[in-house]
Amino acid sequence: MSIETPHRLGSAPSASTTTDVIERIREIGPLLRANAIAADTDRRIPDESMDALEATGAFSILIPESLGGLGGGAADLVEVARFIGRFDPAASWVTVISNGSAMLALRFPATAIERVFGSGEPVRMSSIIVSQGGQAVREGSGYRISGKWPFASNSLHAQWAVVVVPLQETPGGEASPGYALVHKDQWEVHDTWHTIGMRGTGSNTLVVTEGWIPADQTVAAEYLLGPAAETLPDAMDVQRLAPVSTMATAIAAPSLGAADALLELVADQSHQRGITYSNYRPQTSSEAFVRGIGEVRAKIDAAGLLLERSAKSVDAASRAAGPLTMADRSLCRNDIAHAAHSLADAANDLAWLYGTALFADTNPVGRLWRDINTGTRHALVASPLGYEIGGAGFLGIEPPAPIV
Repeated sequence: MSIETPHRLGSAPSASTTTDVIERIREIGPLLRANAIAADTDRRIPDESMDALEATGAFSILIPESLGGLGGGAADLVEVARFIGRFDPAASWVTVISNGSAMLALRFPATAIERVFGSGEPVRMSSIIVSQGGQAVREGSGYRISGKWPFASNSLHAQWAVVVVPLQETPGGEASPGYALVHKDQWEVHDTWHTIGMRGTGSNTLVVTEGWIPADQTVAAEYLLGPAAETLPDAMDVQRLAPVSTMATAIAAPSLGAADALLELVADQSHQRGITYSNYRPQTSSEAFVRGIGEVRAKIDAAGLLLERSAKSVDAASRAAGPLTMADRSLCRNDIAHAAHSLADAANDLAWLYGTALFADTNPVGRLWRDINTGTRHALVASPLGYEIGGAGFLGIEPPAPIV
């Protein structure tokens, strides 16, 4: 299979393009922060926040310029997602998922790409690339598809979704691993996302019952996630991004932004708050507290640098029209794993420093702490597997995952 696109994208956007998006996000930051309370309580990001984010261009970072997007790369997405995460980590999360899902959709046939993005308008997307929950059986010029796919972040606002399905050419016949593009008109959302953190992401279960899609809305699994598209000289840079490395790097960015905000909140309040059952009034009079803030800042900064290195590695490979090497893929996963571990440690350190007031339902410090501890446990960023993949790459042995 080859990628065909109507236009060629020459390079990633200029720094000013990303800066423009961030400046627009800065303007709506107070709205996002205020609505983060409702997002957490209602387990749904308010439409007002989603519409405001869409207007900034945040959902169009990994959509090519020729299709109305910004034509950005992994580093752009990490930078923007980190900034959104300062105001609402859940809104940042769905921004990452929507962009990552758009990146995956660009590996479908050109006719399907045109169907999804051809209007030039922003497209909100979801994707489930791991959970096997359905089937697609050939029927005429397309496939009859049914299934249930859990953990579909952005399910409540997505217009299109990429879902994993075994593709069968005949009923009961041998199935080959694949993916399908489905439109929101074909799915229902089952309310299954009940968590302590990242509650606003709407990572519910998508359900399709006997839906029909044209054949160009399917693609083989190895092509969607494998390195084949990374070597095509006529593909756009966005299409050549290594999908797993891009998604894993960007998924850690909301927690990075949340950690920035959490550190700022704790530091700001420390000038007025004391340390319970002690003579320290305010907290900043405690040498241990001050030292702890310095340690946390270093952990967050280190996480940011690791994610930046990972994103730049992915972007450099996409512009070179060559696949990201296995050594670089494993290094990315190791960097991401350590970044996630550092962010979780930073959040927990801040919880110790701040005190038990964070456990109040309405305390934004506690909400950020819950979001970070949830976000850093996502399977693509969780440190135990990531470290093992990184170690395998360093040792030159087979990684413990089919696609890195």
